[in-house]
Amino acid sequence: MRISIIVPTFNRADTLVRCLTSIADVVAGNDDVEVLVIDNGSTDRTRATFTEIAKNYHETCWRYFYDGMPGGLTGRHRGAKEARGEILAYTADDVLLAPSWLDALRSAFSDPNVILVGGPSRPHYETDPPVWLNALWEEFDGGRTCLYLSLLDLGVGVKPLDPIWIWTVNFSIRKDVLHACGGFHPFSIPKSLQRYQGDGETGLALKIRAKGLTGLYCPDVAVTHLIPASRLTPEYFERRAFYQGVCDSYTRIRRNGAVPPHSKKSWKDRAWPIVREVYRKAISFRNEPKFILSLMGHANAAGVAFHENEVRNDPKLLEWVLKPDYFDYSLPEGWRNYLDGPLRPER
Repeated sequence: MRISIIVPTFNRADTLVRCLTSIADVVAGNDDVEVLVIDNGSTDRTRATFTEIAKNYHETCWRYFYDGMPGGLTGRHRGAKEARGEILAYTADDVLLAPSWLDALRSAFSDPNVILVGGPSRPHYETDPPVWLNALWEEFDGGRTCLYLSLLDLGVGVKPLDPIWIWTVNFSIRKDVLHACGGFHPFSIPKSLQRYQGDGETGLALKIRAKGLTGLYCPDVAVTHLIPASRLTPEYFERRAFYQGVCDSYTRIRRNGAVPPHSKKSWKDRAWPIVREVYRKAISFRNEPKFILSLMGHANAAGVAFHENEVRNDPKLLEWVLKPDYFDYSLPEGWRNYLDGPLRPER
């Protein structure tokens, strides 16, 4: 059983070096493991960082691929195409593997009935998290999760887990199952290309679930997710909620096969921009959990409305949303016409 660890990356050389070092420490001396770094068009020291790591940890099988097609789908499907292993172990360029990760993953997949494995994704905060962050954690299945930071901790027991709760910071799947289920959907699209946004691993999870399959939670298949200070602000969560709204709209349109009828904004929606600015200027309210949740709720609704409107007015975009699969991960012809600014994924 060969394992292919796939690390999509974009302009994060500083965290990538920590990620790849942690992988090297875990996989050293294992001939049945390869590490694929899929560079999604980086303009920083990403390639030099990879070269240095590969030189310093020469006992590991390293492979590097550059692909400039915008969006996180590039890394996931280019990685699957190039991988030699039957197990595709996806992680992120801001993640550190626990020492137990590889042995636990191999043990889980030794059961031929196991098709998808996830585990804890615990935070390492660059700075002390704000008090209001507690309001964004949810109790779930004997543990807790924070969706907007891709954090999950369900305790010490091995247990079946709905695929919807296994995210690509720590997502390992049999290659044949990935292909049989149609692969991932678009995600992490640059801001100006949000019309092409999809629901990423959520779409794949729903297809896995529809086939009557499930995932497995293994507490020792654990990772640490590096959370910078820039992701611990109200502004970040507002942007992230807008992005989630776009994803939610994409999911619903695919499920229904059509765009919902246009609906008029309520007076509350029309008044919200004014209310938001008043609250932002009132420092005493800025860090109130209720305000953060309001920011996120309205941003999510705005993301849904934006995406629905884009799809409603462009039949070609509706075709993109309803594609059977995205193994050809090229964006639709004409995508450059919408590009405004750098090709930076919106996360």
